[in-house]
Amino acid sequence: MFTKRSDAYSLTPCWFTRVHEPDGRRERDDDGTLVCTCRYCRKRIRSREGKTWNLADGLDLDALAASCIASHFSVVDVEEGMVLARYQVPPGTDAGAIADMRAAIVEKHGFVPGGDLEIRFVRHEDVLQKRH
Repeated sequence: MFTKRSDAYSLTPCWFTRVHEPDGRRERDDDGTLVCTCRYCRKRIRSREGKTWNLADGLDLDALAASCIASHFSVVDVEEGMVLARYQVPPGTDAGAIADMRAAIVEKHGFVPGGDLEIRFVRHEDVLQKRH
């Protein structure tokens, strides 16, 4: 009655949680992103900094944002994979003004360390070097 069926498949944990875990050797792609295989679904995944992993075959919002010309801050909901807001940094802004701008964005969006929101700074110089 309870025999093993060959047509019964279980869903992987990353299907439910959308959190992929790297497994095996990590490699760098041409644009600087880390590429690996998910330990659950065995699909190719990628990460910019080795912290958050997404499917490599999908649309990379960070690479798309990095293709713009101006430096900017992006407020990203990591859980939903959405860019909530983008704030352009005026050209020639010094490090102190950038830090003040980041502090204002943190206050405006109620950023909590370790929460779902992430503030990313995309620099114009990084775009020119094709790294994001």
